[in-house]
Amino acid sequence: MTPQTMRIAGHRGHSAGAPENTMAAFRLARELGGTGVTCETDLSMTSDGEFVLIHDETVDRTTNWHGLVRNMTYAEIAALDAGSWFDAKFAGERIPRLRDALLYARDAGIIYQLELKIYDQNDVIFPKLRALIDELDCADLLQFSSFDFVQLRAVKNLIPEVPTVGLSHSRLIDPAALAREANVDAINLEIQHFPSGESYQLHDGGFAVFLHVPRPDRLDKLKRYGVDVEAQVVQWIRAGQLDHIISDDVAQMARIRNEARG
Repeated sequence: MTPQTMRIAGHRGHSAGAPENTMAAFRLARELGGTGVTCETDLSMTSDGEFVLIHDETVDRTTNWHGLVRNMTYAEIAALDAGSWFDAKFAGERIPRLRDALLYARDAGIIYQLELKIYDQNDVIFPKLRALIDELDCADLLQFSSFDFVQLRAVKNLIPEVPTVGLSHSRLIDPAALAREANVDAINLEIQHFPSGESYQLHDGGFAVFLHVPRPDRLDKLKRYGVDVEAQVVQWIRAGQLDHIISDDVAQMARIRNEARG
C-alpha cells in the first residue's frame, strides 16, 4: 500500500462513538471511514451454533444480562440490550449475528476483520465458516485475525482466499519468518515496538504491516509532554511502512490518513 491506498479500520467498529461490536458501531465506521473501511470485530458462537460478534466470553460487560456466550442460545443472546451500557441513546442495540453483519457489509462496502475467539473447536467452526462464506459468496468481505498463529495457519488451509492477520503483543526476532511459517498475509505490530524496524523485515518478506493506534484521548497527555504519536504515524505512512491502521476512533484514522496524503 501507499499513502493513497492504505486502509483504515475501526477496532470493534467505531467503538469510540458507539457500543462496540454492534451494527451502530459498524454503521458509524462506514460513515466516518467511507467505502472500504475495515471493522475489526470478534467471533463467538452460541450454544446452538450461531456465530455472533462479541469480544468477551461473557455478556456481563456489554449487555444488561450475565452469563457465558457459549452457554446461551442465539434467541437468548438476541434478546439482550447491548447498547445501554454505552449510552442511553443506543438502548436496544443487539449483539449481531455474523450472517447479518455480512449482509450489511455487502450493501455498505465494508470489510470485517474477524478475530477468532474460539480456540478449541476448529473442527466445528472452520466448516461452519466455510459453508457460510460459500453461501453468501463473501470471502472478499473478510479477514481472519488471531493471537493463535497455529489456528491462523489451520484456517488458511481450509479457507485460503480469506486474508489472515497475526496479532502480537511481543517484539518479534524475525517477524517475516513467523509470518511465513504461519502462512499469514499480515502482522499487526504493537506501536511501542514499531520503531525497531519490524515493518521493513515484513515488507522485505512480502507481508503487509498493520498497526493499532491508541485513541486520541489516550494520546493527549503524551502530546502535552511533547510526544506526538499521531505525527509519528503520519511519518511512518509517508515512509511506506504501513498498509493498514486501526483505532477505536475511525475519524482519527481518517484524519491521519488524510494528513499523510498531504
